[in-house]
Amino acid sequence: MTKLGAAMINGKAVSFFEPPHKDGPDFPWVDAKELAGAFLPPDAAARMVQHAQRFGADGERVVTVARNGDDIATIMYHAMAQGLCGFIDQQNGFVPADADDAGPVHWQYCIAAGRFAADHWPLSFEGIIHAFHHGGGHFMRGLRDE
Repeated sequence: MTKLGAAMINGKAVSFFEPPHKDGPDFPWVDAKELAGAFLPPDAAARMVQHAQRFGADGERVVTVARNGDDIATIMYHAMAQGLCGFIDQQNGFVPADADDAGPVHWQYCIAAGRFAADHWPLSFEGIIHAFHHGGGHFMRGLRDE
């Protein structure tokens, strides 16, 4: 996966990558440790990545790896990154009033990711709708690209 660049989130650089699949439009994937590290101490960010690496049902791959400079990064698709941020919000005491409510960590990530995608990974309106409904592509579900 090719690194597209980085965005500043909560004062930290967070890297974004091309999706690992080619079966349709998707949003850029994000370095999970850098994203968690924008809001958590390094040891807690590393634990979050370990949890993400074990997440998913049989046959699902919700993360993969990519070269990020001299490191091998665990990257995740946009919806998983939103979930990670929502979990951090809950750990920080944010309790949503309803299912449509999101916390400050979630919103900081979403705004930065949206701006990054608009500048570095533009999609058509149809592409955005497809990416929204097809996040992670067949890769995430353990299927091969067709």
